[in-house]
Amino acid sequence: MYENLQDWFTRNKPAEDLIFKTGLWEQVKFIRDTIPSLLARSYEEYVGIQKHLLVISTHTSKSVLLPVYDLNWNRFRFIMRYNFYDWKVSVKAPVEIKVDADFMGLFKYSKNISSVYCEGFKNDWVYPSYSENKQKFTCEIHTHYMLFTFFWILKYAVLNQKKEEK
Repeated sequence: MYENLQDWFTRNKPAEDLIFKTGLWEQVKFIRDTIPSLLARSYEEYVGIQKHLLVISTHTSKSVLLPVYDLNWNRFRFIMRYNFYDWKVSVKAPVEIKVDADFMGLFKYSKNISSVYCEGFKNDWVYPSYSENKQKFTCEIHTHYMLFTFFWILKYAVLNQKKEEK
């Protein structure tokens, strides 16, 4: 399953009687609009990130069908899901980049996340902890605000790393 996020959401609106139905819309808007606007350095890049933002799998929480997102930015691949409790995020950096950043306690650097807790992920989308592998890692982030901060730190760490290499 590889489907544009907006198309997926249009086809999968939750039933009106579900208590957590608005939670799906909140997370879709956050991933569709807020995260690309944070990562993009131009309007064209923003549109490109949004255009290639995919739903690659699903899972269910609180009786609501939820997406597993595939977001690509600057040759990074992020696979994410939110289940109303926390975000699970797998990061795959380009071969030549190791993410070397101080994430200021947004997640536990040495915590390996079992694939059983990454609902909707294929097993090969779950990587070792950040302390084990700074190019491919999976982490647990608790809130939308913390996820925003995670992307903010990662963006500037990567851009500064590229500047230093020149």
